[in-house]
Amino acid sequence: MEWDSPWGKGFPGWHLECSVMAREILGSQIDIHTGGIDHIPVHHTNEIAQTEAITEKPFVSYWIHANHIKVEGTKMSKSLGNTYTLKDKIDKGLDIQANKLLVLSKHFQTEGNFTWDILIASNNRLKNWQATADLRWQVIDKSDTDKLTADQAEIIIKATQQLLLALQNNLDTPLALSIIDEAFKAIEKTGLLKGNVKLFNNILVEIHNLLGINILKDDIYGTIKKLIIQRQAARDRHSWVQADEKRKQIKDLGFDVRDTPNVQIWSRI
Repeated sequence: MEWDSPWGKGFPGWHLECSVMAREILGSQIDIHTGGIDHIPVHHTNEIAQTEAITEKPFVSYWIHANHIKVEGTKMSKSLGNTYTLKDKIDKGLDIQANKLLVLSKHFQTEGNFTWDILIASNNRLKNWQATADLRWQVIDKSDTDKLTADQAEIIIKATQQLLLALQNNLDTPLALSIIDEAFKAIEKTGLLKGNVKLFNNILVEIHNLLGINILKDDIYGTIKKLIIQRQAARDRHSWVQADEKRKQIKDLGFDVRDTPNVQIWSRI
C-alpha cells in the first residue's frame, strides 16, 4: 500500500503500524508497553509522537524495556550462526519451561547470557521444583507433627508473600526464583505435611500465575502406584533383586523412586 506525497512515495512503516494496532485493539491509552531497549530511541519514540498527536493524551502509563540476551557472550546474529530456536532446545531433551527459567533468572533490565550449560542448569532447577510440587501427592500424615506442620506452614506463607513482593519491586525475578528455591528445599527436607497441602497448592498456583511456570501436574496413574507398592513389599521381604526389578519398571515408565525413613518418594524423570 503506497500513496503519493510532496516528499515522494509514502507507505506505512512498522512504527505507524504499532500505533494503529494499539489504538484499534487497546484504545487511545494503555497501561503497560513492553519492548527491547533498542526500541527506545526510534520505534517507541515514534509511537508516542504519532499516537499522542492524534489523541492529545499520554499514550502509555508505564514502559518496560528489557535488556538483551547474548549467546555465549556474543550478540545473536544469523551471520554468526549462533541463534537457537525452541525446537533446538526440545531436540536436546530440554523442557520449554526451562527456557523461561533461564530468562527469569536475570533481571529484565540487565544483560543476560545463553549457554547450553546455563539452560541445562535451568532444566535441573525445573526438575527439582517439579519433584517438590509432586510431594502434594505424597503427603506425610503423622499425629506427632503439630509443631513441624506449623513451622512448615510459616515457611510456605512467608514464601508466597515474598514472591509477590519481589515481583512488585521492579519485577525482581532473580529474587523470586531464589525465594522459591529456599522454600522448596525446606519442604523437600521434611516432606509435605498433610495439614499444609492447601497452602502448598496456593504457592504452586501463584508460581503459575505470576511466573508462567506450571508445575501443577496430575498424580501418577494406577500402574505406577501398583509398582511402587510392590517394590515396597519386596523391600520389606528383603527381596532386593525383585525390588530393583520393580524400580527399573517404574523408571521405564518415566519415573524414579527414592527411599526415605518414612515412605518411598517418586519423581518424574
